[in-house]
Amino acid sequence: MSQITAESTTIIANKSNNGPSFIGGVYLPPFSTDAVTSLQKSLNDGFDYIVTDLPVLAAANPGATKTRSDVTRLESKWWTTSVVGLVGDPPSWKEASPRKTYPGETLLKALTSTGTSDRAIATRNEAHAVLMGMMEWAAHMNIPAVILPHVPLIEFHDAQHDGDDHMPPSTPNDQRSTTSQTNINNRSAKEYARILAALATSPVCTTSHVQLWIRVPLTLQHLRSFQLLLARGDHAPSIGCMLSIESLLDANDLPDLLRELHPFLGGGNVKAVSWNTAVFLKNKKGYPALSKSHQFLFQMLFGRLGRTLRLMVEGSVGEPGVNVPSPSKATARDIGQHGGGSSGRLHHLQYLRHLRSRDPLTKLLDSEEAVIETPYLDHLQSPLQPLGDHLEYQTYETFEKDPVKYKRYGEAIALALEDGIDQERFEYLGSTTTTSGQLKKMVRTAQGDDDDELFDDVDADYAYGGETVHVDIHRVTILVVGAGRGPLVKEAIDAVSRVSATWINKTSDTPEKRRKALYAKIIAVEKNPSAILYLQSLRSSDASWTGGQDYNPESDSMETHEKEGEIIIPGSSNVYIVGCDMRQAADSVLKYMLHNPNLRADLVVSELLGSFGDNELSPECLDGVQRCGILKESCVSIPQSYTSFLAPVSSTRLHNEAKSQSCHPLNPNEGPSGPSIGIQRALETPYVVRSHAASQNHTEQACWTFYHPHSSSKQKKVPQKTNTVMDNDIIENENFSAETAKNIDNDRCAHLSFRHDATRGVATGCGYGACNPEMTTAASVSPDEASSVSKTDNTPLVLHGFLGTFHSVLYESKDGTKSSVISIAPASFSVGMFSWFPLFFPLKEPLRVPPGAYVNCSIWRRSDRERVWYEWCAEVVTGEDGEEVVLSTGCVHNPGGRSYHVRL
Repeated sequence: MSQITAESTTIIANKSNNGPSFIGGVYLPPFSTDAVTSLQKSLNDGFDYIVTDLPVLAAANPGATKTRSDVTRLESKWWTTSVVGLVGDPPSWKEASPRKTYPGETLLKALTSTGTSDRAIATRNEAHAVLMGMMEWAAHMNIPAVILPHVPLIEFHDAQHDGDDHMPPSTPNDQRSTTSQTNINNRSAKEYARILAALATSPVCTTSHVQLWIRVPLTLQHLRSFQLLLARGDHAPSIGCMLSIESLLDANDLPDLLRELHPFLGGGNVKAVSWNTAVFLKNKKGYPALSKSHQFLFQMLFGRLGRTLRLMVEGSVGEPGVNVPSPSKATARDIGQHGGGSSGRLHHLQYLRHLRSRDPLTKLLDSEEAVIETPYLDHLQSPLQPLGDHLEYQTYETFEKDPVKYKRYGEAIALALEDGIDQERFEYLGSTTTTSGQLKKMVRTAQGDDDDELFDDVDADYAYGGETVHVDIHRVTILVVGAGRGPLVKEAIDAVSRVSATWINKTSDTPEKRRKALYAKIIAVEKNPSAILYLQSLRSSDASWTGGQDYNPESDSMETHEKEGEIIIPGSSNVYIVGCDMRQAADSVLKYMLHNPNLRADLVVSELLGSFGDNELSPECLDGVQRCGILKESCVSIPQSYTSFLAPVSSTRLHNEAKSQSCHPLNPNEGPSGPSIGIQRALETPYVVRSHAASQNHTEQACWTFYHPHSSSKQKKVPQKTNTVMDNDIIENENFSAETAKNIDNDRCAHLSFRHDATRGVATGCGYGACNPEMTTAASVSPDEASSVSKTDNTPLVLHGFLGTFHSVLYESKDGTKSSVISIAPASFSVGMFSWFPLFFPLKEPLRVPPGAYVNCSIWRRSDRERVWYEWCAEVVTGEDGEEVVLSTGCVHNPGGRSYHVRL
């Protein structure tokens, strides 16, 4: 036989190359017991793994005489990386069956029979021994996953055995058809759930980590039956789903299927999807292709789970191994009878790879931000303790790569500066008379900017000459709190330069044609000593941080500059580094500002937002800055406001991840020998997570909004939608003094009601990313059909928690014509931004929401002198306001901050 080289090894769990995430497997029935031949043929065609029948051990079935030569011919690395097992019928049972069945049908019927006769019991015991023997062999070989039959839709009982101990009746026919006899709550389904639950807690799954892929045909009844099985199995993480697409899809059935599939992708623990060759059509050249409905389904599945989803091709084609004529000589009949390649399924794989390589999916799955996000998918992280934790160098570096966040901050700073100049809010320092060429050279020297377009009215031929110009210099003081490694400082410097360049190009109507420019004092406040060292290094090496002048540490303080004077270049900035807690004006620079009102901040810029907006203590920190008295009463904050949003989410994976936190050590320094976190603390802690295998089932709703600086002269309403423009009825002569920031109560509460959504929130996807209106259109129904949909929609939702997000207005002008916004709320998501992931609030017990019912959620933000924490609870309700009936309710999570809090 030919050799299988190590270079072709692929790992089922992860791609070994850097190409697009696409893991494809194949099932070749003629070689289902010969993994060597199957691997040779499939690897030659570019498949990553194969499916092989699990053998029946002699101890389980003494009559099993067939051997497996591939066991001695294949090294262990192939079994552990490139093989998935299949639970099928024992060979002797297959031979006794005169009709074609799906893999494992006979075994399933014997396993789940509810008969009480001696024959039924003996057959059931034998079937159980066969199954356990197969699973133990899979664990012995370290096979990563095993495919099992689907959940039975009818009950199998003793009366169905008609002569052959191992043969179920000839009727009813295939369970995939919907008949009046089907019942997803039948006793055989419960028996199957019991068997799988026991298997999931056995060493096969807990020690050898074999995953159970339950086949789930893509029909409404099979999707619902698997949800019941998961619930009965306590949503064990080892019980997963392999969606099986086996029949053509009517375009009229697509909306119903999308509405059903959306919550299933979060709650169904989907591991793989198989495409039967029977669902492929033929294009004009005779090659396999999918219908428009199936193409849309492919895009949905891979758009949601493409970075972790395994794909499989199965079903019959022409004789594998028979060579097909070359494409130039092959007829449509040749191609149709044989799928190409050594496996006979090459053309099917090529077509599916083609669908994966289309623009919508490559932009979603292969972009730079997608690559950065991949290690964080469904990985729970405890939120930062912002006043106690110091970020690492690499963390700063990763966040600074965000292509959207800092651009929006730069735009916000520039808008605030432009409005400040226009409204004459910045201190006038004096004017200078110079030539246009000299002015151009000064600004370029200060900023290191060679962009001539910024000064389009200045003759480039003049190095020092040109017309005489008069420039009025206005000073702006910018306070950057939580400066980190300085990305916001850089944006402030650039904004001062850009705005000055714009105003220098503008001439007034006076005879002198006076122009305006800014000079900025930027105070960077940071508590992390390591980050301060980085900032000081930047200031000593970058002239744009020292107003275009050489760095001189001996005369570098703000007080020295004020007393002895300094050279001011239009459009330049001078940065001062302050190392202290932003809530305390303990540094000499801040004290000097406090005693010199004209030097207090005109603009305070911060990036203290957390995933839920306020969960990293942005309100307490910015209120503390205001209480220090270092802000002018006309000071503007960036951000101006931020709103917290909440939405229900279905995600078996996130819930299992939260439960698994209970085994982690309470104190990481003590290691495994120390006390564990415990289940209560694990499920009463909110986690930052890049949700992936999750489904947001309703449009997010606003909880509360914080505004900065705090003013006692205005109250604003919380927007009810993320795309609602913030209320800008600003009262004239607002007072943002230090006095107004005293005794602020930042505690909040919100009581939200998530009513029935006809589309089940399909447009919101996994709860992270922009809404997809195309999905809404595809899943929507006409008004005439809406009532019938609500009647036929009898699938309950299973909720595992809530996703918290935020929407922040960094800056908006008083007239509302100019603004800069960042958001991770799906309805207003800032596409391309990856600095924040949602905050997952788990529920101790998943909530089952029956048709016609809705979800109420209450959430509180609480605090004392030392801590801030959240409390939350949810309930399932039916009826209208005033006549509500509570069907079920959960407890209040984290009361009094007993499990989780943020230290002040």
